[in-house]
Amino acid sequence: MSDAFSIEIGKIIRRERQARGLTIEALAHESGRCKVSVSAAETGRYAIKVSMLFDLLWALDCSQDVFLEILSLDASLLSNAAAVKEAA
Repeated sequence: MSDAFSIEIGKIIRRERQARGLTIEALAHESGRCKVSVSAAETGRYAIKVSMLFDLLWALDCSQDVFLEILSLDASLLSNAAAVKEAA
């Protein structure tokens, strides 16, 4: 089951992985996760658990800015959902 948040997180993970020139296999190895899980996370195929998100972002050696980008994304999506619910 995909949702907008999972898809957007997946885009961030993919962007960061590609910026470092890593393959999905290399990120899987560095994070201790399997290739299928990393691929599923990048495509937003399921809601990513916080522990896996941290494993991937730490393996990518992401800056604090990436973590803040994800928090901002979450806040934005929640705000939009609340506005839609109010309008209904």
